[in-house]
Amino acid sequence: MEKFEEIYAINVNDKTEKKGGLTYLSWAPAWAEFKKIYPDADYKVNEFDGTFCSGNEKMGYMVQTQVTAGERTYEMWLPVMDMRNNTILQPKMTEINKSIMRCLTKNLAMFGLGLYIYAGEDLPDVPKNFEPITEQELVDKWGVQDVPKTVKWYERQLGIAFPDWGAEECEAVRTVLEEQKKKRKKSTAKRNNG
Repeated sequence: MEKFEEIYAINVNDKTEKKGGLTYLSWAPAWAEFKKIYPDADYKVNEFDGTFCSGNEKMGYMVQTQVTAGERTYEMWLPVMDMRNNTILQPKMTEINKSIMRCLTKNLAMFGLGLYIYAGEDLPDVPKNFEPITEQELVDKWGVQDVPKTVKWYERQLGIAFPDWGAEECEAVRTVLEEQKKKRKKSTAKRNNG
């Protein structure tokens, strides 16, 4: 299963809370769940001229975080808001800090964690019938002789590491492998009949 789908499938409902009619996933359990999948994950709070937010007293302020996990880095912005999601024009450090941690949680949703909450759903929509390509499948079903070389070639073509291939990537690779297998059969049949 692709990492995104694995993370998206995590049910974090028991770690959420309701505030102002909205559902929130707190940053601490979100980070704990995320680190179970990506133990080496790291996050950064971006600075702007030595401060942790960007903006002005007329429009409000924004904070930005970035999360790096695996070979991906996603950035996320979030306005500094009160509990009613109204922009705070003169935020205090505690309000900026809360917004940073809310931004981090939103950032983790870009990797799939709790994304279903932002989509207004009650439970994650777990993909059904998806089977990732395995090295054994490459050998047994598709007749691949040099698995490491083949995997590296497809990783370069897709721009995604083999363990992170999702349904779309696996379907594309299987389509190519199917075509190659048909060509090999035709070539073998032609040689045998010629």
